[in-house]
This record gives sequence, structure tokens and C-alpha cells, in this order.
Amino acid sequence: MNIATFQDNLSFIKDIYSKGEWKDKKCRDEILEALEEANSKILNAFCKSVHNLSDHKPSTKSVEKVVTKFPSTLSSLNEDGRLPIQSAVENDATGLDFVVVLAKEGLKHDVGDENARGGLLTVDPKDENGWNTLQCFSNIDTEDSEHSEEYDVRSVNALKQLQRLGLLKKKDIQQYGLLWCSCRNKGRFEYFTSLDPDALLNTKVDNIPWIHDVVDINHLSLALKEGFRYFGSIGGLLFVKNIEGETLLDSSIEYYGTEPMMTMLHELLLPACNYPILHHIFLKAPQHKDVFIQKFPWAYQLRDHNNRSLHQAILAAGPEMMNNNDFLFAALSDDQIRERDPVTTLYPFAAMATGSNADLEKSFYLLRREPGVLDQRVVQRSSNKRKASRLRRSSRKKRKVELFNAVP
Repeated sequence: MNIATFQDNLSFIKDIYSKGEWKDKKCRDEILEALEEANSKILNAFCKSVHNLSDHKPSTKSVEKVVTKFPSTLSSLNEDGRLPIQSAVENDATGLDFVVVLAKEGLKHDVGDENARGGLLTVDPKDENGWNTLQCFSNIDTEDSEHSEEYDVRSVNALKQLQRLGLLKKKDIQQYGLLWCSCRNKGRFEYFTSLDPDALLNTKVDNIPWIHDVVDINHLSLALKEGFRYFGSIGGLLFVKNIEGETLLDSSIEYYGTEPMMTMLHELLLPACNYPILHHIFLKAPQHKDVFIQKFPWAYQLRDHNNRSLHQAILAAGPEMMNNNDFLFAALSDDQIRERDPVTTLYPFAAMATGSNADLEKSFYLLRREPGVLDQRVVQRSSNKRKASRLRRSSRKKRKVELFNAVP
């Protein structure tokens, strides 16, 4: 029997009973029982169908119509105990469009529970990590798939729709470790970092910084690239410490080896980036300075975000730091000795004479080389005094004019 014949029979039955032309109650009861059974089978058929949306590829509007007519389909479980939204996540790129509509409609009917956001936060019973739907969606690896680029683009579009609907929140990125989940997927990872850059530094997985749990150098490269983008002034993620106090740079060199790590960093920090990597290495990881100088010789002449040269950054860290880099001290040119720090305004001789680790011998050495810096300081102070005097005179003159104008 086709659907048209079935509809015609239903119309006939409704008509003949509503007009009282057929009054057999037993017949009516048997028909109602048959219809209830048919309705149950129809519902069951749709429940199975919404778990296979990627197979028959309906439009999202059609999916919305079906789940609106049969809302219980949204909570139906397949043989693996998964919800339809979880089945959509596990399918190919075409399933991504359905994730949004299933989450949106699921929210209206408290799929999962009232706090599960339509099933997005419902734990997937088949996931070995115990992750929820959103985490699984972030993690699906398509690197070896011919459709990987398409999947990444469509997944980002789906995430943007979820975010606009309020189904993806900024707090989710840290709370559910979405950076760790997505670090193998460029588009999704970059989208999450754009929503919450602080998650790069603050996310923890099992109480350790998430970045220390990345075990693939390609995934690490993606994370470090974003770290340099958002936190370049502190060396990106290279110096994030684990619970043992070991920096990411140290642990990564130990795990991957020096040469692979240096090669990866060299690909990230090309000369065109003008990134002062040596500033950070000399100050935070001096044990690696020799290999970094070999790999990044062009960075020696760069200035950091404070406009400090390398020697100025080291001087600003204190005399002890400069004493640990005697070759830099010996290489100071006359121009460098005459240049004041752009932040502290101190000359190098003054920087070496400051603090508990002051080195007066080196300070006097710098003065002997360039005694003129003292004259410059005198000239500067004299200039400041003259400027202050002019301001005071100008202020007094202005006050006299105001008093004169106030006389009736």
C-alpha cells in the first residue's frame, strides 16, 4: 500500500464515523488500535532515520520539520546509545549542518537534560575519553581525509552558528578543554583561540597546562603559532611551566629532540616575522642561547615590544644577568653605551650600578669609555630645570592677567 492510498483510507474512516454513518464501536476500536500501532512504527522509522541523516541527506529545513512534528526523535538512542546529534557529529562533513539544527531544536525539548544545550553537553557513551558532544565535535581528526579541508571549513561555520545561537559559549573553551580537543584541526583551533585567547595560557587538562599534554609536533606547532600571535611579548607558550616547574621549551626539546624543535620553530619564526626570539631565550632559557643564536642570527639586531635592543633587555633584567653574558658586555659599542633604556631611561653604566647585584667595576668601566654620558645627564637636567622655570613664569604671568581682568 502506498501513502496516498493510506491517506485516502484515513479520510474515508474519519468521514464515515464523524457523520455517524458507521456505528460499529468494536470496528472503530480495532481501527484505532491499528492506527496507534502504525503511528508507533512511523515514529520508530523517523527515530532511526534521524540517526542516518548523512546517508539520505535531507535539507536542514526538512530535518527541522520532522523533529518539530516528532520531537521525541531528538532524544531517541541508536544501538550505541547515542543521540541523533552525536550520530551527526560522527558522520562526514555533510553531518555538520545537522548538528546546528539538532542542537537548536533539542534545546527546546531539554534533550539530554535542561543544562545539556540540546545534547551538545551530553557525554557520548562510546567515547573512550568520556567527552561530551561538543568535545567530540572539536576533536574529529580529518588530517588524512581527502575532505579534511572541507570538513574544517564547514565545522568552523557550524561553530559560528552555535555561538550566535548561544549554544557555544566562551567559557566552554577552557571548561571543556576545547583547545586540547581541536589542536589537530587548524580551523577549529584558530576559531576557539579567537574567541578566548587567554585559554592558550589558562586551560588545564587533568590539572596540568594543556599545552604540556600535546604529543604531536605538528599539533604543537599550530598551538605555538597562535601563542606567538596573541602572547608574543612573553615568548608565546614556550615558557609555560608544568607542575614540576619545567618550561614547555625544555620538555619539548627533551621529548622531540633539539633539532626537530629548532626546525619547527625556524619554520614558525621566519626573518620576515621580525620576532625577537633571542630576547626571550637569553632571559628565560639561557641554557639554549647558543643553539638559538645559530638558528636565528638575524634576531640579534631586533628590538622587543618595549623597543629594547637585546643588550638593553639584558641590562634591564639586572647586572647579574649581564654578568652571565660577558660576551654581550664586551661587545657593547660606543653608541650602545650612550643609548638610554627606552623604559627606565637609564644609561648602561647606571643600569650596572643598580640593585642588590650592582657591579660597580663594570659601571666605572662604561663611564671611562664614555664619560660624556654624565655631561648629557647634566645637560638634560639643566634643560628640564629651564623648562620648569619657563612653565612657572608662564603660570605666574597668566595668574596676573586673570587678577587684572577680575578688577571691576
